[in-house]
Amino acid sequence: MKLKVLYTAVAALSLVAAPTIAAAAPVATPLTQPATESVDGDNALAGGGFLIAALAVVAVGLGIYAVADSDDSPNSP
Repeated sequence: MKLKVLYTAVAALSLVAAPTIAAAAPVATPLTQPATESVDGDNALAGGGFLIAALAVVAVGLGIYAVADSDDSPNSP
Protein backbone atom coordinates (compact mmCIF):
# COMPACT_ATOMS: atom_id res chain seq x y z
CA MET A 1 0.00 0.00 0.00
CA LYS A 2 2.82 2.37 0.80
CA LEU A 3 4.48 1.73 -2.56
CA LYS A 4 1.24 2.52 -4.38
CA VAL A 5 1.07 5.91 -2.67
CA LEU A 6 4.74 6.52 -3.40
CA TYR A 7 4.32 5.64 -7.10
CA THR A 8 1.29 7.92 -7.34
CA ALA A 9 3.17 10.79 -5.76
CA VAL A 10 6.17 10.32 -8.05
CA ALA A 11 3.89 10.22 -11.12
CA ALA A 12 2.09 13.40 -10.02
CA LEU A 13 5.38 15.15 -9.35
CA SER A 14 6.75 14.21 -12.76
CA LEU A 15 3.58 15.45 -14.49
CA VAL A 16 3.96 18.80 -12.74
CA ALA A 17 7.73 19.10 -13.07
CA ALA A 18 8.16 18.17 -16.75
CA PRO A 19 6.43 21.25 -18.27
CA THR A 20 8.08 23.51 -15.71
CA ILE A 21 11.53 22.22 -16.57
CA ALA A 22 10.80 22.45 -20.30
CA ALA A 23 9.68 26.06 -19.95
CA ALA A 24 12.85 26.93 -18.09
CA ALA A 25 15.11 25.43 -20.77
CA PRO A 26 17.44 27.90 -22.45
CA VAL A 27 16.49 29.28 -25.84
CA ALA A 28 18.65 28.17 -28.76
CA THR A 29 21.35 30.64 -29.66
CA PRO A 30 22.66 31.21 -33.19
CA LEU A 31 25.65 29.03 -32.31
CA THR A 32 23.44 26.03 -31.48
CA GLN A 33 21.03 26.36 -34.41
CA PRO A 34 21.72 24.35 -37.57
CA ALA A 35 23.07 26.22 -40.55
CA THR A 36 20.73 26.89 -43.44
CA GLU A 37 21.62 25.51 -46.82
CA SER A 38 20.47 26.50 -50.26
CA VAL A 39 19.75 23.78 -52.80
CA ASP A 40 20.32 24.46 -56.45
CA GLY A 41 21.11 22.63 -59.66
CA ASP A 42 20.20 18.97 -60.05
CA ASN A 43 19.27 18.56 -56.38
CA ALA A 44 16.53 21.20 -56.47
CA LEU A 45 12.93 20.01 -56.44
CA ALA A 46 11.36 21.73 -59.43
CA GLY A 47 7.60 21.29 -59.50
CA GLY A 48 7.70 17.92 -57.77
CA GLY A 49 5.02 18.92 -55.29
CA PHE A 50 2.48 19.50 -58.06
CA LEU A 51 3.36 16.20 -59.71
CA ILE A 52 2.84 14.25 -56.50
CA ALA A 53 -0.49 16.01 -55.86
CA ALA A 54 -1.67 15.32 -59.41
CA LEU A 55 -0.74 11.64 -59.12
CA ALA A 56 -2.60 11.42 -55.81
CA VAL A 57 -5.73 12.93 -57.36
CA VAL A 58 -5.53 10.48 -60.28
CA ALA A 59 -5.05 7.53 -57.90
CA VAL A 60 -8.05 8.54 -55.79
CA GLY A 61 -10.14 9.02 -58.91
CA LEU A 62 -9.21 5.60 -60.26
CA GLY A 63 -9.98 4.02 -56.91
CA ILE A 64 -13.42 5.60 -56.80
CA TYR A 65 -14.07 4.51 -60.40
CA ALA A 66 -13.04 0.93 -59.62
CA VAL A 67 -15.36 0.77 -56.62
CA ALA A 68 -18.31 2.48 -58.32
CA ASP A 69 -18.04 0.58 -61.62
CA SER A 70 -18.17 -2.89 -60.11
CA ASP A 71 -20.90 -5.17 -61.40
CA ASP A 72 -23.36 -6.35 -58.81
CA SER A 73 -23.44 -9.97 -59.93
CA PRO A 74 -21.87 -12.47 -57.55
CA ASN A 75 -18.70 -14.29 -58.55
CA SER A 76 -19.68 -17.57 -56.93
CA PRO A 77 -21.93 -20.02 -58.80
